[in-house]
Amino acid sequence: MYVITGPSGVFIVDTSVSPERAEGYCKLPGLSKGECRVKGLLLTHGHYDHIKFINEWMALYPNAQVFFSSNDDELLGNAFTNCSYMDGLQKSFDFKYENMKDLDGACIYKDDDLKIKVFETPGHTMGSVCYQFEQEGRDVLFTGDTVFQGSIGRTDMPGGSMKIMAETLKRFCTFDPAVKIYPGHGPDSSVEDEIKFNPFFDL
Repeated sequence: MYVITGPSGVFIVDTSVSPERAEGYCKLPGLSKGECRVKGLLLTHGHYDHIKFINEWMALYPNAQVFFSSNDDELLGNAFTNCSYMDGLQKSFDFKYENMKDLDGACIYKDDDLKIKVFETPGHTMGSVCYQFEQEGRDVLFTGDTVFQGSIGRTDMPGGSMKIMAETLKRFCTFDPAVKIYPGHGPDSSVEDEIKFNPFFDL
């Protein structure tokens, strides 16, 4: 999970950590009590390890916008498709959200200090998206499980397709190479380094 702070408020990418644990890590007093200006909860896809605490965050911050693609709706309903069974759990989810479907490249949030764009990047799941934050002259891309440092998200899980992932990787090569990426697992990287060194981009 990522917590982005700044003049615009607080934005959270993938609610995979509890509010209490996040407050301890980020040292943001009151985060777990609903006392911070959380403006958005941005979900990159519908697998359990990325959405597991969405209900807790929504309860604390009912006015925060939730961003998610309806192309992953079919993952939410049972433990197999959302992969909570892999943790020995039987979880299902049903929450309201701003639909990211068919908004590829669109600006989904903008104020004087921050702009957020969404990119549809299916392959790991059909509804996988990446979010680009443009803040104070710095552009960063949160890639979820689409692209990792030196690897990509699995395509053999519910909602995955290697054929579609290959098309997404071709599209990824058109992104600004200078943009830094923060994946859903593992260390950060950049668009340029992944195009150069990630072996999956040669497929």
